[in-house]
Amino acid sequence: MAEDVYDSIVRRAYADFETGDLDLLKVVMADEVVWHEPGRSGMAGDYKGPEEVLGFLGLLKVRSSGTFKVEVLDVLSEPERAVVLQRETAMRSGKALDVIVAVDFEIHHQKITEVTVYQFDTYQFDEFWADD
Repeated sequence: MAEDVYDSIVRRAYADFETGDLDLLKVVMADEVVWHEPGRSGMAGDYKGPEEVLGFLGLLKVRSSGTFKVEVLDVLSEPERAVVLQRETAMRSGKALDVIVAVDFEIHHQKITEVTVYQFDTYQFDEFWADD
């Protein structure tokens, strides 16, 4: 399978997230998908299975009153893996989020099986999502 297939799977996932079509996003996830979100905030943790992952992604939008946005800066792909460099922005309770993040996707049989997020500044991310 050509590397550009992995790139297109990841870009499709981002497009589905941005349009808010989380059911469509589920199509590119394996049943055993695991999402690893670093930190100590209430948003941190391991989300297992499409329902938990989609719940987490939906919560990003809900807790930011729909302001959470992701801008894909670059996608680096190779067989069975894609790394996305992205910029995340949001507003919440008078606080602004503007961070650069690396997201590592493992992809098997054209399905996303594992996602690991690497925050440039985990403390800033945690502070933004901390309950007031």
